[in-house]
Amino acid sequence: MSLGVFTGCGRNTAPPAGDHPSVTVLMWSSGGPSDIDHILVHDFTKQTGIAVHLVPAAESSSQRVTQELTLLQHHSSAVDVFEIDTTWPGLFANYLLDLRSSLADRIQDELPELIQNATFGNRIVAAPFLVGYGLLYYRKDLVRKYGFAHPPRTWSELERQSRRIQQGERRAGNNEFWGYVWQGADYEGLTCNALEWQYSQGGGNFITSSRQASVDNEQTIRAFARAARWVGTISPPGVTAYVEEDSRNIWQSGNAAFLRNWGYVYPLAKKSAKIGSLFAVAPLPSAENRHSSVLGGWYLGVTAASHHEAEAVAFVSFMTSKAVQIRRAIHGGFLPTLRSVYRNPAVLRSNEIFSSVAEVANGAVRRPASVVGPAYGCVSRAYAHGVHQILTGEVTARVGAHRTQNELQRILQLPSDALEACQ
Repeated sequence: MSLGVFTGCGRNTAPPAGDHPSVTVLMWSSGGPSDIDHILVHDFTKQTGIAVHLVPAAESSSQRVTQELTLLQHHSSAVDVFEIDTTWPGLFANYLLDLRSSLADRIQDELPELIQNATFGNRIVAAPFLVGYGLLYYRKDLVRKYGFAHPPRTWSELERQSRRIQQGERRAGNNEFWGYVWQGADYEGLTCNALEWQYSQGGGNFITSSRQASVDNEQTIRAFARAARWVGTISPPGVTAYVEEDSRNIWQSGNAAFLRNWGYVYPLAKKSAKIGSLFAVAPLPSAENRHSSVLGGWYLGVTAASHHEAEAVAFVSFMTSKAVQIRRAIHGGFLPTLRSVYRNPAVLRSNEIFSSVAEVANGAVRRPASVVGPAYGCVSRAYAHGVHQILTGEVTARVGAHRTQNELQRILQLPSDALEACQ
């Protein structure tokens, strides 16, 4: 990968001029909430005199992990601070600084699983930045209009409600209307969706706690076959190429009844003239087992190759502080990592996600990053690719599940040098 990716990327891409202290940050913020990050960066510079070169990262997390890992493995100093997915700390740990001392004032307030996830030996290699859960966004006006008493609580109800609403809206003249949109591209977002389908159906995690692949079972096959039926019926044929923003844009434009996405969507949709007062949020549907929502989130880490270590650590401390998490929650809808922020009255008043997140968290399922360690990128990519082949009709759910399980088991037996090559 060329470091030319860090030139010509839009606003704020010119390196800070002169001899002023500076820091370069690679992170992604979507849509309207990105404004809060630019405001916060401005405030940080005003308070500290440290200029920030904020570089937009790839939207796809699968593309981003390749981008970031390449820079880290080459000990590049082009970027000082990386935004790191919750599944990556084990992969990046050897390249990052220990942030334990800079987090000392709030470690006890952090969600414990987030600190544990970033701890290697006695080192905390990344600071928790935000947490996320898969959520169901729905048009409450359309649910009522078509005679449903509540949003779908099961996948069967989702199918039934989607079909009826889609048929009705198309008869009313909107031929572009769909029942349900989600993330079906061959990337990490599909890993999240597929694990929610599998786990809620009773199929467990795709890698067990004993480090065994677990995809080729009847529950998981049933879940994947059901999702494949959605494509072209209640979901657009193109959903198999959608990432988060593709699905959000379809739904927020008024062309879908239901959306699976993360918390950042809420404030964007609230500002929409089209649907701002017409939607609500609920837990994702369940199947035979229970509701399940994949736990997501992001960290900020400082590369050991940084030439601006003090400035980079100061930036991370500022952006993950309690005051900033409150501002990002209220103005961006981002779920905080600090437990005390969920008790803040202004945060609770800002949107309904914060009062309902406890119910969602009770059904949260973690991707098996801590179980497989550095192999996670490889197994996640294989899992998503196997499910994608089922969704696109290349193979049946039964054949796809069998092949995917075999591929996952093969990867888990690879030596460490081979794992690095497949990231």
